[in-house]
Amino acid sequence: MRKIKFIYLFAAIISIMVFVAACNSTDSSVGSYQSAKVFQKPLFGKIAKKSAAYEGPARNPVIFIHGFLGARLRDKETGDCVWGDFSGEQIMDGFSKKYIRQLAYPMELGKPLEELSDNLEAVQLLRNMKVSIMTMDFRMVAYQSIINSLTKGGYIPECMPLPKDKKFYSLFAFYYDWRDDITENSKRLHQFIMLRKKYLQKKYEKYYGLKNFDVQFDVVTHSMGGLLARYYLRYGEQKLQPEHTLMPTLDWRGSKNVDKVIIVGTPNAGYLDTCIEMTQGLQLDPRLPKYPPMLVGTWQSYYQMMPVLGMRAVILDHKAGKPEVDVFDPKVWIARGWGLANPSQDKVLKVLLPKVYTAEKRRAIALDHLRKCLRNAKKFTKAMSIHAKPPKDIMLILFAGDAVKTSRTATIDPKTKKLKVIEWAPGDGKVLSSSARFDQRAGRKWTPFPISPIKWHVVINVQGAHMGIMNSYSFLDNLSYYLLSFPSVKRHEAHLYFEKLDKDKKKAK
Repeated sequence: MRKIKFIYLFAAIISIMVFVAACNSTDSSVGSYQSAKVFQKPLFGKIAKKSAAYEGPARNPVIFIHGFLGARLRDKETGDCVWGDFSGEQIMDGFSKKYIRQLAYPMELGKPLEELSDNLEAVQLLRNMKVSIMTMDFRMVAYQSIINSLTKGGYIPECMPLPKDKKFYSLFAFYYDWRDDITENSKRLHQFIMLRKKYLQKKYEKYYGLKNFDVQFDVVTHSMGGLLARYYLRYGEQKLQPEHTLMPTLDWRGSKNVDKVIIVGTPNAGYLDTCIEMTQGLQLDPRLPKYPPMLVGTWQSYYQMMPVLGMRAVILDHKAGKPEVDVFDPKVWIARGWGLANPSQDKVLKVLLPKVYTAEKRRAIALDHLRKCLRNAKKFTKAMSIHAKPPKDIMLILFAGDAVKTSRTATIDPKTKKLKVIEWAPGDGKVLSSSARFDQRAGRKWTPFPISPIKWHVVINVQGAHMGIMNSYSFLDNLSYYLLSFPSVKRHEAHLYFEKLDKDKKKAK
């Protein structure tokens, strides 16, 4: 009898174990209360598919704005690709003199930054970067994945032939010279938007009978592109004038053409690596040589992404109470021989300034450029740090990386005068999550709630690196939702307008 009871008990235990195992198996998630499985890819139902298939004025077109280093640069005279593909001619025991000279932004003593220009032009969004050096051949990721995702979401890229079943393009990539001043590129962005607006107005009139329709754009940005979009929202095409005390007028004029701005991995409060790379060199990949500090120090935009004052990104040493270093002060750079102020790097200056024949004159030009860039950057960060509530019809959505140890604080080595990172914090490997949010508590006394000059509508943390965020299924899934199914005030009003049009048409019949 005992043996029979034991057999029944054993069978019952086995049955329970099988049931629990079945509930937790990879094939039992449908209808299961017990499955703890985590999935990497989303499923798209009929509603999402219909949203993606829709074409018409009730859905905003999208403009994608790349980040730092994100566009191919070509020499207008020779046709050479200077940035975007690397070949053996450019890289032989370090970068060639010709290549360094081509990639540097021009410097000229006493000439305002806005009057400086060279032969390079942005010709294409950098989707992938190709490197071919002797037997070494590899690619570095760029923006192909996000363009593919937007295309799958039903947006038609301007760079491809228009499909037969589509009436117009709805995805536009704004590419620009990422070396240049961000506010200069804001003027170019405005011109770009107005041209696309006219194009779509003509299409809407032709196909839907809507004359002079107020076309609004959703803007998707990455890294420095988010700073460009935010400046455009606030100030439109207004140019900073560092030599004057007057600030541009914060009137949100850019918001007249923009509905939603989706910002991905943007250094809204700057990032520490700008200071390190302008003083110690920039290396994109361990297989490539470093770009010398003298070269990257010519790029105006780099200074505009330095850590905002008040965030205590650079301090004199790690001891408590030591003051923050003003990285926008030229005296700090000159005293420590940083970047363009490094007197031992005249050999690089000779390459950048081949028609200047003395070291003294070359140094004067370099220091003049340094002062102008720092002055311009300081005013830019001030303009972007003003606390101001955006118009109610603008929506700001942030995706920030928070899973990678990222440079947070550096001190200055008293002997070498080099920056040394002493503290790390959550971020995407380049941009701190606190910088992306522009959470000013990072440099102040802690409070329970964020203090930020940006009024975010949505903040989403993604476990990805600076470029990897855009490869995350979580990001891509949420991107589609917030573009297609999360109406702003403007889109809600447009929806009511189109509903009324449909009712009027039905009545007329």
